[in-house]
Amino acid sequence: MTGPAMATDTTTTVAPVVTPPGSATKQLEEVEVRANSIHTAITQAPTQAELDITQPQSVIGLDYISNHTSPTADYANIAAIAPGVSTISTAGPGLGEAKQMTIRGFNDNQYNVTYDGIPFGDTNDFSHHTSSYFPAKMIGQVTVDRGPGNASTIGEATFGGTVALRSKDPRDSFSFIPTESIGSYGTSLTHLEVNSGRMDSLAGGRLIASAQYNDTDTALTNSPMKRTTGYVKYIQPIGASTEITFLSNYNHIRFNNPDKTTLTQQQINTLGRNFGLNTDRTSTDCYCYNYQTKETDLEYIGVASALSDTWQLDNKTYTYAYDNDSHESPYVGTNASKTNMGGFNKINKYRAWGDVLLLTHTDEHGQFRTGGWYEYTHNDRYSIALDYGLGNGAYDVNPKKPLLNGYSSAYKYTMVDRMRTSQLYAEYAWRATDALTVTPGVKYVSFTRYISAPINQTTKTPLYYQKTWSKALGYLSANYMLSNEWSMYGQVAQGFLAPNLNQFYVPNPAENNTKPQQTMNYQFGTVYKTDRFNADADVFYIDYQNFPLSSVDPVTHDPVFYLAKGATMKGAEAQATYAIGEGVSVYANGSIIEAKFKNSNLKMPTVPSGTAAFGFMYDIGNFFGSIGEKYVGGQRVYNSGFNPDVASSVTSTRQSNGYWRAAMSLGYGQNLSGSWIKSYKVRLQVDNLFDEHQQVVDSVKSNTPYYLVLPGRSWFASVSLGL
Repeated sequence: MTGPAMATDTTTTVAPVVTPPGSATKQLEEVEVRANSIHTAITQAPTQAELDITQPQSVIGLDYISNHTSPTADYANIAAIAPGVSTISTAGPGLGEAKQMTIRGFNDNQYNVTYDGIPFGDTNDFSHHTSSYFPAKMIGQVTVDRGPGNASTIGEATFGGTVALRSKDPRDSFSFIPTESIGSYGTSLTHLEVNSGRMDSLAGGRLIASAQYNDTDTALTNSPMKRTTGYVKYIQPIGASTEITFLSNYNHIRFNNPDKTTLTQQQINTLGRNFGLNTDRTSTDCYCYNYQTKETDLEYIGVASALSDTWQLDNKTYTYAYDNDSHESPYVGTNASKTNMGGFNKINKYRAWGDVLLLTHTDEHGQFRTGGWYEYTHNDRYSIALDYGLGNGAYDVNPKKPLLNGYSSAYKYTMVDRMRTSQLYAEYAWRATDALTVTPGVKYVSFTRYISAPINQTTKTPLYYQKTWSKALGYLSANYMLSNEWSMYGQVAQGFLAPNLNQFYVPNPAENNTKPQQTMNYQFGTVYKTDRFNADADVFYIDYQNFPLSSVDPVTHDPVFYLAKGATMKGAEAQATYAIGEGVSVYANGSIIEAKFKNSNLKMPTVPSGTAAFGFMYDIGNFFGSIGEKYVGGQRVYNSGFNPDVASSVTSTRQSNGYWRAAMSLGYGQNLSGSWIKSYKVRLQVDNLFDEHQQVVDSVKSNTPYYLVLPGRSWFASVSLGL
């Protein structure tokens, strides 16, 4: 009665076991109400790994996404159930950008996020905006790969892991599914989905299209958000061996963004735990001076074809864009008047064009894979001072001051950032025996950044600079099937990540720390899967060179960058689900993380000491639901600008304790006959079930810690109809 089981809906980026030509990936078709549910540890597991993997993995299926997360969720909220993953949503689930989303302690700009295998992210530092692209209803599956993958794993930040999102597929039969959700913070969400079904007149072509509107006040005062999203996916078979896919996703979001993204304890005590903005036009915290509009889109045309009995082609040509128009960082006293309110209008606008190619050749000895990824991105960025007392569009210009590098003195910075990235790879999954598959591989990466900055950020001086980083990387993995239910795997892989834009906010980047991150990754694990019990566990060790840390000054909001010569991360992870019977299963997962700088032995900042989760799932008759808790370990921060390699450079440090948060989902669904309504489903989702008041330290300045405040209890009720 819930969505389809995802155990067979998963694919690894690289499968060590040879797959026969023409084998198809399981379709991700959401079913509102399903009869004759099969209850096993595999079908009910919120996270699980496949037997043929070569690195630690957590697959989160469509059933969990549609029935056990908030209807407003983004991919960060979904991925948070996995071991080693932590995230903070200060505005509520999916109602604002996720903060401190980490995987094994890797920050957001140190791992990939992909959509149908296409990497996407900001051009400046490779980070992501969790609420700006794909809401939960446009996601069919989330796979958290903890590791660099094999040679065929593409993206800017493969060494930190990959959060792989898969789009929902159209159904085989016609359907129209309206969903209405309401909940905490005055939230309403309307989602409409239509499936064409398989169209015989178009040789079996299928279409899914959906539109969503989300309106909410969010958990923060005077910080509303409105978001409109559209999604179209069309699959067209060509003959018996080729399939063409077209996908387009568009997102428009307008929200009030608090200038104080973090709060001191005194501010929390005086302004309240849910403080975001106020309505006082004489205050820098007024909602009228702190707001953003964002537009994003992603499109691709994909071709999958069996070229022969042994050769297969998979290619996607794509484009995506991000356009952020932000009013932020208000201040009192402009050049026109000491009492006028000023602020900054920040523009960050980029578009990427790219192509992803995979060719595979399969024979009785194994599978050869080769291909590549190419992407070009153009990014316009500037920030200019405004005088709100002279009107929204008036610049804060002092005519007595000379022009700054030919530009008005109102500019804080202005630049064009362009990137070219290419990766070519080859690997061979050799079936040494019926049980053992060994996969060596090599990948060549090349990354070029071009900077044209008449006014460079922070330095205010001109910067015209370009540089290319390139390297050949080696990979070796193995998977051994001990039985049909039990496997072991191991991996040794190199990692590489080109410098981000924060490393160029210096007078002469050629003489500074524009060094790529490089890693050696070692990890080993085992997977056991039966209908009654499935589990996996792994250990990992990562050796770093040139580990960069970047943060934002909590007062000035300027970026702060520093580089560690060396660091290590090591730990262990595990996840398991046990089917008790009669539609009831229990699950648990956890991780232990130790991350330190080599030279100073300091713990890395904002890295949780570990994670844990446990709970139970049930699907009994027409009822379904879950109750579970997630634990995120304590973390520490240091004074801004400390040297990671010198322990004595730390003059101030703060630490926050670990915390637990519980969630509950309750639902009921039924198929109907003899009615124009074919089925219905009602659901209640409650986050932070026990209304815990928690906060996590984010930074420290002048011996004063700044905290991210987690929201209190929230609830969301939904009704879906199948027509």
